[in-house]
Amino acid sequence: MRAFPAVLVSLALIAPPADGHGAVTQPPSRNAIDGRVAPWNGSVPSSVPFMFWCAAADADAADARKVSGRNGQACFWFSNGCDISCEECDGTSGQLVHPKFVYNGSDPRGPDPWGGAGIVPDPSQPHAVPHPRADGSRRLSICAAPKRNATVCARELRTMNIDAACGSPADVTFFAPWRYPGAAPVIDSCGAAGGVYQWQGPAAAGGDYAPTAHAKRGDLGSELPRAPSGATWQAGAVVEVAWSHKAWHGGGYQYRLCPADGRNLDEECFRAGALPFADGRSALRWGGRGVTRPCAAGEFADCVVRFNATDVGGAAVVPAGSTWRRCPIPRAPWAWAYTGASFEPACDEPAACRNYTHGSFSGPGCGDDRSSCSTGAFPCQCSGWGIGDLFRLEIVDQLRLPAELPAGEYVLGWRWDCEESTQVWASCSDVTVTAAEAAA
Repeated sequence: MRAFPAVLVSLALIAPPADGHGAVTQPPSRNAIDGRVAPWNGSVPSSVPFMFWCAAADADAADARKVSGRNGQACFWFSNGCDISCEECDGTSGQLVHPKFVYNGSDPRGPDPWGGAGIVPDPSQPHAVPHPRADGSRRLSICAAPKRNATVCARELRTMNIDAACGSPADVTFFAPWRYPGAAPVIDSCGAAGGVYQWQGPAAAGGDYAPTAHAKRGDLGSELPRAPSGATWQAGAVVEVAWSHKAWHGGGYQYRLCPADGRNLDEECFRAGALPFADGRSALRWGGRGVTRPCAAGEFADCVVRFNATDVGGAAVVPAGSTWRRCPIPRAPWAWAYTGASFEPACDEPAACRNYTHGSFSGPGCGDDRSSCSTGAFPCQCSGWGIGDLFRLEIVDQLRLPAELPAGEYVLGWRWDCEESTQVWASCSDVTVTAAEAAA
């Protein structure tokens, strides 16, 4: 295995493994710039370090797991400490500590079934959330005078603590980015390296970036050099895109286009180019681009699971009238003691994956890479297990380009608004658009 730089090793040892880092994998992004240099241009370690690795599914990889490091540190470009109630991010408070949760007995189905109600903040525990509001509440606003409130309140649109009444003291994610998709400010629309401002040091919980010849902590993704992705799309066509989900933070995402004609790659430009999804379906894909074979029951290698997506739009999102899509990876029941109830996964999983032990972090006992699972290889792939092997998985969607889109060079922006944290992930990919076919 290729030696790992000492600076990366030392930081990896002290970083808490609780981040939701993600990045676009198709088409390749500018943010993957470090995929050209060591250690990311070599073999992927058998146990992938959390810090500074954004290993992703790769059909062309020599690795038997069909993963490579060519995405470099793409999943460390984000904006930290951003919530819907503020006009700017603070760069530091993205990772928030949530209260413990308990089952209050209100649902006769009990706490275990997916979607069962009655998982609420433990009344015996203080809500260990920083930045309490002036009115004494413990909702997650980092601003003294919040300017916006949540628009996403429906249980079926949320990804964690879905039993909490919207806006109640138990609704601890009320000001998180996903609760008003697109409204939270960002440091940069293509992400900031390490999620912080240029004058800040590393933030907690993975808010850092290993410096290379290409980028360093605090650099802005919008200022990265153009990196042709090889994607040539025709106006009016349906195109495929995908992103990788390094670890869980809930929430949802949107794709946008900004012309690469010298204008700023900012929210104004990307919001004007918000792209519609081609249909109401998404897919989970293992094995990389080009894999289309449906997965058999319990199979999570070189196959896809297709499912009905959950979208939100209208006046509840920014820009109004556009469409955002809920992240399809739920938090598994064993972790509901720390996130509250989540939703049902897109595929059937063994009973062990639902092994929710009330009040504790006990799951199927498979280890970080699931290699020790007694119930079969990688049985919990459709639920939000954690940092283990989500790098094998891509979330795949089809987008429809406007038929009137002028031919030229564009930047595809992807934005993931989290719900468990005040963090927004971003990737930017260079694509070429050709003119629509002339009418016959």
